[in-house]
Amino acid sequence: MNPSKKTVMLGLLAISLVLFGGGILAFFLTRNDSICPNGKPPVAQRSAILEATQYRCSDGVVVTKG
Repeated sequence: MNPSKKTVMLGLLAISLVLFGGGILAFFLTRNDSICPNGKPPVAQRSAILEATQYRCSDGVVVTKG
């Protein structure tokens, strides 16, 4: 009652396609996340071991996260 080689290969292909599709979906859902309110990436950051990280945005706003 062993599965045939074709069945195993189709199963691996199906699992690979599901994982690949999940990765694309995760990227699509998080693509617009930005720390700065203007939607651009920060130009500088400053962090210490026990403190929250501070990000300086391109428009001069400082955002603290963490």
